[in-house]
Amino acid sequence: MARNVAQKLLASHLVDGELTPGAEVGLRVDQTLTQDATGTMVMLELEAMGLDRIRTELSVQYVDHNLLQTDEKNPEDHMFLRSAAERFGLWFSQAGNGVSHPVHQAHFGRPGALLIGSDSHTCAAGALGMLAVGVGGLEIAMAMAGQPMYVTTPDVWGVELTGTLPDWVSAKDVVLEMLRRHGVSGGVGRIIEYHGEGLAQLTAMDRHVIANMGAELGATATVFPADDVARDYLRAVGREDAFERWEADAGASYDVTEQIDLSTLEPLIARPSSPGNVVTVAEAAGEEVFQVVVGSSANPGLRDFAVVAEILAGQQSHDQVSVDINPTSREVLADLITGGWLTSLVGAGARIHQSGCMGCIGMGQA
Repeated sequence: MARNVAQKLLASHLVDGELTPGAEVGLRVDQTLTQDATGTMVMLELEAMGLDRIRTELSVQYVDHNLLQTDEKNPEDHMFLRSAAERFGLWFSQAGNGVSHPVHQAHFGRPGALLIGSDSHTCAAGALGMLAVGVGGLEIAMAMAGQPMYVTTPDVWGVELTGTLPDWVSAKDVVLEMLRRHGVSGGVGRIIEYHGEGLAQLTAMDRHVIANMGAELGATATVFPADDVARDYLRAVGREDAFERWEADAGASYDVTEQIDLSTLEPLIARPSSPGNVVTVAEAAGEEVFQVVVGSSANPGLRDFAVVAEILAGQQSHDQVSVDINPTSREVLADLITGGWLTSLVGAGARIHQSGCMGCIGMGQA
């Protein structure tokens, strides 16, 4: 039987139950990620279990959330997490390295793997043909101890992309269109799988943006194929040996179907106070703006920063607007410096966060 990418990923990790929509199944977990707002409890749970070393292929502890050190509490948490990573055998990503989702994709992403993380936007790794799910801390601890993840088998929602993105329309507008159509609960109980000819023009970081905001749709996960685009990305970050091709079979079907003609999209924006409250930018034109945050978790690619820098070059931001630049990672920050874009942004009056989730969670310059 012809299978789609999501069905292949589920089947390759099945250890308990049958893949019938609505039935509970156990899935083998390959990788985990934790961050500092949730990881402390996970490490304490591992201690309580008496675990000697983790039993996953790979687990990473990121420090990317509680980065403002106004007293001793956050630094002490970070020191504990570092010692726990050494104790149990995790990779440790220290404060300032960047947001877990794009950093994990660049350094550890592997097509065909099942990643779970104690962060809702773990699903961003679906950009590389991974099955990536945000879960609770106890589930992470159980997976590190070698136990399966138990979930209700989701439906697979196939979204066919056709056409070509017009000028000034980006990957963010694709997922905002999904939110405009379906709201913040439209993906509940489903894996969203994007397919079709329109995929070819979406880079791995474009796909990361779309997969990331599957969380805002309430989806279990978002999946893209591991195709030539994924291979090119892994080659660019020096890890082409991690590439495996994961694509839907010819004639594969989906439980739910959708189509988006990319050529019909226009720039979209979500009004306060819900990502599901989406209108066109034209409809919002003229409204007062007091703060603009560029980057963080949902716009992590170098291009997202560079476009803004090119627009602002030689100009000054309005004196009532705080333009906050939230670099995604040390690598992105270094590229912004090397390319001269950071100079343009700072010269235009922008303020610079450290690399991490700062703007996404209102941690600093809120």
